[in-house]
Amino acid sequence: MSSHFTGVIVPMVTPLTADERLDRPALGRLVEYVIQGGVDGIFILGSIGEGPMLRPAVRLELAEATVEAAAGRVPVIAGALEPSTSRVIEEVRALAGRGLRGYVVTTPFYYGGYNTEDLSAHFRRVAEAADLPILLYNIPQNTKVAFGAELALKLAETANVAGLKDSSGDWVEVQAILAARRPPGFVVLQGNQTYAGISMLTGADGLVPGHANVYPKLLAELVASGRRGDVAATMACQARLDALMRLRGRAPIHTFKIALKAMGLTGDTVCSPLPRLAPPDAEKFLAASIAAGLPLPGAKRS
Repeated sequence: MSSHFTGVIVPMVTPLTADERLDRPALGRLVEYVIQGGVDGIFILGSIGEGPMLRPAVRLELAEATVEAAAGRVPVIAGALEPSTSRVIEEVRALAGRGLRGYVVTTPFYYGGYNTEDLSAHFRRVAEAADLPILLYNIPQNTKVAFGAELALKLAETANVAGLKDSSGDWVEVQAILAARRPPGFVVLQGNQTYAGISMLTGADGLVPGHANVYPKLLAELVASGRRGDVAATMACQARLDALMRLRGRAPIHTFKIALKAMGLTGDTVCSPLPRLAPPDAEKFLAASIAAGLPLPGAKRS
């Protein structure tokens, strides 16, 4: 099992300036915060990191700056989220040599109609071309193209495929993968926070939870209790996480950045035209988050 892909891997937001360039000072503060909060890895250029929407130069700068800020304390992996095989390979090659430890690759998106053979060929070609291991990324709510346990387990035998990040919310398929005999080194990471606790208790290797941007200690506690097999402690953490998830509303990336801004870590710029909360709704969200234990400066962090 690769230690690059276990535990709490935070799908980090990308701190941006008002003109959608990388906010490097804010990035440094955020990296330090999540590492001190107990995360085991950082995932950049994912869905929460606005990877598909960032300009190419910002993506490359983000990779270099995050690796520099992490300074070898935790591995940094990057999404290569493109709609075609050739474009994923181009992105992987552009990111090569920047100190990353792996890539995360979705199904093709925009068009539909793919069969298992099409998807298998896509991932195999990327794995062959990549200089680092890849994680399969199942997020059909964004790509509109799903895959299940059968394909994941078939690809688990492929060289340079290190595991699966599943954000589909399809517990039946994830459960089938966790129950199957997997090759040594093929990890399963739960990306849907609703199933964080049960996943850790039933053999997942880690989580990729958006709320680790703001509440890293809570997610680290959940993973640790799940690994111990402590059902009561794990489900207590899950209950706290469920309460926080109910606060997000229609603009989840913006709400993370609103919270991080209140904590003095980042601004709240998101790539246009991603949804933003109107000021009155942002104030309500922030008030509810503070009531739920938002770790503001000077307060006890959770």
